[in-house]
Amino acid sequence: MKNGSHNPGSWSLPAWSRIGAFQVFGDYTAMSGFRLVVALGPSSSALTELLEGRANDAAWLDPDLARASIRAGLGLLRAGVGDFVYANPEQTLVLVRRDLSARTGSALTVQSQLVSSYAARLSLLCGRELSVQARIFEFPDITVVRRALATLVEEIEETTPLRSSIWLGAQLRGRGQPFHPSMVETIEEQTSLLRGHGIDMDSLPAWWWRGVAAQLGEGGALRVFDDLPHGEAFGELVPE
Repeated sequence: MKNGSHNPGSWSLPAWSRIGAFQVFGDYTAMSGFRLVVALGPSSSALTELLEGRANDAAWLDPDLARASIRAGLGLLRAGVGDFVYANPEQTLVLVRRDLSARTGSALTVQSQLVSSYAARLSLLCGRELSVQARIFEFPDITVVRRALATLVEEIEETTPLRSSIWLGAQLRGRGQPFHPSMVETIEEQTSLLRGHGIDMDSLPAWWWRGVAAQLGEGGALRVFDDLPHGEAFGELVPE
């Protein structure tokens, strides 16, 4: 699931190594009281090719693609299988409903449903078919889910300059200009590349830095949080 050298993005964060202890495989049935989380997003090669292919017509960092990815992720709450969604420009995590987690054979069914829905939504929004990858995680309780998601969000924010540089680099290649990730290994190199193309990191919206979350409110109304709090305050957004 690690991204390739041309797109070491959100799937390469250290948090995934720690969360990996909770990953499950196959037609899995969660143990009593455990909660399932499905993580999904475009494959690294698909995302890179998409950024390169759209480069001549898109603004730097392709905000339209980033918003489309988040919209596709948030839309998964309409699939009826999740209670909570966290989405950033590269991936989405869905907290599966408690009753579905306990059903025999539901894990792969839920994963397939989410992948199909996400791929269809994102392909429609960006005008191209995309391959999507997914993982299933089983957490012992909601507290661990909250901690895992909060950790991931913090790392998403911390690595935003690198992620932004990689997105920009893919666009540069799409426009026939040279770029390799080795050119942006330090924060100074990342800042220089971004500023050189008119990108001020401080002016980028909160959702680009930390992503967006959503939960189902009363009567099925969608509650969206586009300026996510930090630490335990973020965890409190995740429902029981």
